[in-house]
Amino acid sequence: MSKNTFTIIKDSFSKEGTDEIVEGLTIIIDGKLKQMFDIIINEHSKYIGYSELMSDVILLGINKIIEKDK
Repeated sequence: MSKNTFTIIKDSFSKEGTDEIVEGLTIIIDGKLKQMFDIIINEHSKYIGYSELMSDVILLGINKIIEKDK
């Protein structure tokens, strides 16, 4: 894995009980991104781990994109 990036692996899954196919993503946090995540997690007690921080990164990022397009 590169030191300056992260990896996203995409897969498709059948949604249980339906014929719907949904997309699943696996995010591999490594290198500089992991170092930044570790610093944020250590400095902010609200983040227990990578999943909580990634959730905020995604939601805050989406809000930023939406605000920018207004």
